[in-house]
Formats: sequence, C-alpha cells, structure tokens
Amino acid sequence: MSKISDINLRNIPMKPYDMVREGLFVFLGISFIVLLLAAFWGFPGNKYGPLTIEQVAKRAPIAFLQRTVSYFSGTSRLQTYGPPYTDNFNHAQHIGPICPNCWVGVIYPLNAKVDFVMQPLEQISTMDPAVARALSRYNLADKNIQDQWVKNYTDALARAQVVGGKVILPKGNYGPVPTLMDGMLTFARTGLLEAALTFNVNPRMAPYETNYTWPLLYLGGHIMSTVAGHFDEKGGEWGMSHIAGPYPGAWWLAPYTFLYQIPAIGNSNSGDLIAFVIFAIMMLTAIFLPIIPGLNRLPYFIPVYRVIWRDWYAKYPSGVVHTSKKE
Repeated sequence: MSKISDINLRNIPMKPYDMVREGLFVFLGISFIVLLLAAFWGFPGNKYGPLTIEQVAKRAPIAFLQRTVSYFSGTSRLQTYGPPYTDNFNHAQHIGPICPNCWVGVIYPLNAKVDFVMQPLEQISTMDPAVARALSRYNLADKNIQDQWVKNYTDALARAQVVGGKVILPKGNYGPVPTLMDGMLTFARTGLLEAALTFNVNPRMAPYETNYTWPLLYLGGHIMSTVAGHFDEKGGEWGMSHIAGPYPGAWWLAPYTFLYQIPAIGNSNSGDLIAFVIFAIMMLTAIFLPIIPGLNRLPYFIPVYRVIWRDWYAKYPSGVVHTSKKE
C-alpha cells in the first residue's frame, strides 16, 4: 500500500481477502449455472425474427396500405412528431423548460411523404409503366383533387377485402392512387422497399449504408403496436423485459420499465422523458451517495455491514480494538 494508506490505516485491524480466488469462484459458479440452464432450455434462436416491411405487406396488406397512405396524405403521427425528425417543436417531449429534443434540434430531417412514398414510387416507375403513368397523372392534378383522391382511398380501405393476395376496393373515385399504392405493395412484397428506404437515407454510402432508421420508422405506430400486443410486449406489459416466446427478455431493465406501469407516466405524451429523468436522478443519487449530506449516513442507521462482518463485531461489539499500553 501507499504511505498515505499506511498512515490512514495505522492501528486498524485487517482481515485477509483473496479477491482473485473469490472472482474465480463466482466465474465458475455462473458458468456452471449458464451451461446447466442451456442444456435444459437451449437458446431461443430466431424463431421470432425481426419484423420486416416484406412480412407486413404479405400477411397484412391492408394494414400496410393504411400505413403507407397515411404518409402519402401527411396524416401520420410521425409527420408531426417533432425533433429529431421534424421541426414541430410543440410536440416534442418536455417537462416544463426541460426539452432535450428541442436542444438537439432536427438532426434526422424527414419528409415522410417524399422519403417514404414519392421517392420509392419514382424508383418503381422506372420498372413499371403503369405506375409511371399514374404518378404523372397524380403530379399534374390540382392539390385539392389529389387530397380528395387520397381521402376517398383512405376511407375505402376500411371496407376493402383481400382476394387471392389482391386488395379489392369498393367502387369509388380514387384517381391514380390505387395504382400507386398497389405498386408500393408489390414493391414491398419483393423485399425491395426496405432496401430502397435504406439507400435513400444516404445514397453516397450505398451499398455500405447501415442506417436502418427509415425502415424502422415506416412500421411504427399501429402496426408495431399490434405486433407488440400479440406478443405481450407493450409498455403496459413490461415492454422489453418480456420478449416474444417463452423466454425472459431484458429483465435487468425492469427497474426502468416499472416506471411505465405508473399511469401518470405511461399515459403521458412525455412519458419517455419523465422515465429517463427519474431513472437518471436515481442513478446519480447512487453514484454520489457518499458525498450527499444526510444520505451518506444511511449505513449507520441501516447497519448491514454488521451482518456482513458479524464475526468481527461478535468479538469487538464497538468495532474498535482497544489496545493496552502494555501491548
């Protein structure tokens, strides 16, 4: 030890402790438990793989079209989400003047109609003449007429049926919108829509782009909520601490996800920020506990250390060794 340690610890009794041995015992014990559990239950594997746009387009085409047309019409929640995607600061999560999203600003600018629909349609139109003609007709029409076509189509989806994989709409005035949306549906079913969205994030990085933000955002909202509800993974069902299938999830996040079970937090539009601030305060309190007046005296009021070192305190109840002058 150092000279300062020798001075500070003078006349304080020491007890030998082999940290290497204890660490080795813990490592071997945990390894044995992990191998034992793996032998009985195995590894979850990829039975439930990640949700993809291709899967949704094939299994729930109407849900896919509803999500796509919401971007096309500009009515999706994402288009008014606020930073870091849009400049709608009124919808940013905040607690009074505390608004981290506002401080950071729009660092991932997103125009959902253009980025999620129009750009892919431009790419589809180079391969499908029908989509090219429909897109040209749509672009040349008056905005009021465009909006009416999209509104009629959106309303009709609630009464649509899927026959042989094709979405059948009731008769109505939809203009070129059905052709455009069918083009998006076909494109998504081939698995190319996710690739196109990833490419459009930063074309200069292709084919090495690894930013999958756009494909992830595309399925947000009702689709993600429905799938999460099917696997009991919603925030009110402990979210990430319970994964799909009969396996535990990130159980160590339970102290964090517990906060979402409080209605005032879980139902708040700023719930994520509230939970983060509370958890941050808890973590900082634990880190700076030794220097926080009052709280740093808790060990004296809750003497757990006496249980840990009970053999010592059984011999020296006061915790201090009184040495005689003769000694």
